Amino acid sequence: MRKDYVAVDDAALETDDTRFVEQYWSAVWKDHEQPPDLSNMAQRDEFRIMRPYLAELPRGSRILDGGCGLGEWTVFLSQQGFEMVGMDLDANVVRKLHDWFPACHFVRGDIRDTGFDAGSFDAYFSWGVFEHFERGLGDCLKEAHRILRPGGWLFISVPFHNWRHTLRDSRRLDRWDSAFDPRDGYRQAQRFYQWRLTRPELQRELELHGFKTAEVTPVHKLTGVGRWLQWDLRLFRKNSQAYYAARRAAAALIPATYISHMILAVGHRR
Repeated sequence: MRKDYVAVDDAALETDDTRFVEQYWSAVWKDHEQPPDLSNMAQRDEFRIMRPYLAELPRGSRILDGGCGLGEWTVFLSQQGFEMVGMDLDANVVRKLHDWFPACHFVRGDIRDTGFDAGSFDAYFSWGVFEHFERGLGDCLKEAHRILRPGGWLFISVPFHNWRHTLRDSRRLDRWDSAFDPRDGYRQAQRFYQWRLTRPELQRELELHGFKTAEVTPVHKLTGVGRWLQWDLRLFRKNSQAYYAARRAAAALIPATYISHMILAVGHRR
């Protein structure tokens, strides 16, 4: 497991994890004033992997979307016949979700301490959330285990410590971290942002916290290739035709297990 950091002002260094994560994502979502586009949900990597497991659940099964963000997954799976609950730490985005999707169930809450009854969900998914707490994934996984019924499915995605990161991290810090100066150090305060994990590390986290792992699969390959082209090779301007052509070509040649941006784990509660 590796840590990633983000530049912050000095005041943010004194903010506790919960408040910092809420403030960070509140800033990310604040400019989204329109409901998300749901037209391509069935084609996304996550649904392709989830679909056979969800097919085993009866219609009306209760599912938690932990860290639901703009709520597209909560709404989409509600349309598939599941009883969905979307939870997010950001009170502002939850207010937006109530306005956008009044027929769906959204609540403000912390996925480390949800307040739901034990064994009250048949499945639980969370995309790119568990990694944002510096104590590690353990608190999130313990709570997921508590609120899932025995045999319930857990689906989580986290950043992938892939081939690109392995090569990058082997170089001198000043060669890849633009915020670091070899003479002056960091000119701006840096704060923990997220963990990156390998596939065995993610499997180990699930197994240590009471889950039998069904699979750990790389996802978001195009995003990983794009970051390599843009941030490491720096040969193409993002959103140019040359960039998109190079991204498609590289994605066809490089295995997903080397370059994908995220990994998605599927486990069931023992």
